[in-house]
Amino acid sequence: MLFVMQPQTRINGHEAVQSCGDPQEARTAIVDGAGRSVDAEEVKDAIVRALTERSALPPYAELCELHETLLRHIEVLKPLAAERVDGLNHGTVEWYGKRAKLDSIPYEVCRGLGPGLQSAASHVRTLGYTLRFLLENSGAQGRVE
Repeated sequence: MLFVMQPQTRINGHEAVQSCGDPQEARTAIVDGAGRSVDAEEVKDAIVRALTERSALPPYAELCELHETLLRHIEVLKPLAAERVDGLNHGTVEWYGKRAKLDSIPYEVCRGLGPGLQSAASHVRTLGYTLRFLLENSGAQGRVE
């Protein structure tokens, strides 16, 4: 496997990996129990897009497209993360915290974009954090900084 140094960018006080890998580099496909797959690099790109700080809000159409992308990735990663979290020692603080986050995801997903541009941008950002949590806890790609 070829390892490529990736540039770092700051997003909301966190560092996010920007994809700049070699086109020949093998891309990691994440497959859930239903056989649905998602590309780990696509997931990371969606996270970066959702969490990027901007001086102006993006167009509503862009937020709608990003919202659909985030929901698709969340749908695939949630069962994988739930399986790993359920493998933790039940009753520990770590298990309770992660289980509570997993249990809140259906409510975040069904909330929708809201009535305006500000609410849509806020919801997309929230889903970006949720997707990052799922990627980190799915075991599919390690930690996204």
